[in-house]
Amino acid sequence: MQAAIWAVSYALYLPFTVTDVVYDHLPTVFPGLAGYRTELELALPVAICALVLLRVTVALALLLVSAVVQLGLLLALGVIELSNSAQPAHSLAPHVGAGTLFDGGLGLSLLFVCASLPLFFGGEVRGGTRTVRMAIVAAFCVVSAYLLVVAIPFAQMPVELRSAELPGMAIADAYSSHSLAVAIGLTTVISIVGLIVIEFLALGRLANFVLGVPIRVALAAIAVPFIAIDAISLINPEGIYEQLLRPSLIALFTAQAIVFLAYPLYRRAIDRRGWIAPSVVAGLAAALMIYGLYHAIVDPLAT
Repeated sequence: MQAAIWAVSYALYLPFTVTDVVYDHLPTVFPGLAGYRTELELALPVAICALVLLRVTVALALLLVSAVVQLGLLLALGVIELSNSAQPAHSLAPHVGAGTLFDGGLGLSLLFVCASLPLFFGGEVRGGTRTVRMAIVAAFCVVSAYLLVVAIPFAQMPVELRSAELPGMAIADAYSSHSLAVAIGLTTVISIVGLIVIEFLALGRLANFVLGVPIRVALAAIAVPFIAIDAISLINPEGIYEQLLRPSLIALFTAQAIVFLAYPLYRRAIDRRGWIAPSVVAGLAAALMIYGLYHAIVDPLAT
C-alpha cells in the first residue's frame, strides 16, 4: 500500500515538473525559448525517457557532473552575496514571531523528504548499506555547509531579488555578470531535471522490487503516461500543474507517514531493548509528515 501511494505521488510529479520547467524556468534563463514552449513540453520528457533507458551508470555519471558544477556555482553565488551583504551575520537573528519562524522551519524541513531517493539504489551500489549510509551523511554535510554560505547572506539581499523566479540568477545578474547569471539559472534548471530523472529511475526500481517487472520494462511502461500527460497538458498547462500538484503532495506525505508510523513496530520486532530511542525519532518524523499532509490539503497551492 505504501509503495502504491508513493508511486502515485511521483508518477504525478514527473509530468507537472516538466511543465514547470518549460513554462516558468527555461524562459527566465533564455527568454527566446518562450515561443517554443509547445515543442519543449513534448521534447523534454522524450529526452528524459531516453536518458533513463540507458545504462544507469550513464545517467548517474551525468548527474554527478551536474552536481559538482552546481556546488561550484553555489559557492560562487555565496561569495557574491557575502561581498554585497552589509551584515550577513545579522541574518541569523529572528526577524519574525516565534510561530512564523516555527512554521518556516517545518516547511523547510519538508524539502528533505527527497533525501530518501538514494535508498532506492542501495541494492545496486557496491558496498550496499554501508556505502549508502556514508554517502548520505557526507552529502548532507557538504550540501548543508554550502547552503549556509548562500542562505545566511541571502536574507540580506533586496526583496525584489529574493522574490525573483530564479533568485540566484537575479542576484548574480545584479551584482556580477550576466554570463554567470545565465550559468546559475541553467544549472538550476538542470538540477530540477536531475531530480525528475532520479525519481523516474526510483519508480522503475520500485516496480521491479514490488512487482518483479524487469527494470527497463518498468521504465518504458512509466514513460508512456509520462509523455502522454505532458502532451495533454498543452491544452491547459497551468491548470494541469495545479490539478496534479495537490494530489501528488498529499500522496507523498501520506506514503512517508506510513513508513515512520510503522517503523517502531518493525524496530521492536528486531530489537526488544533498543527500539524506544529510534522510535521517538520516527514519531517526530511522522509528525512532520502529518504537518505536511495537513498543509498540502488546506493551503493555497502557491505555498
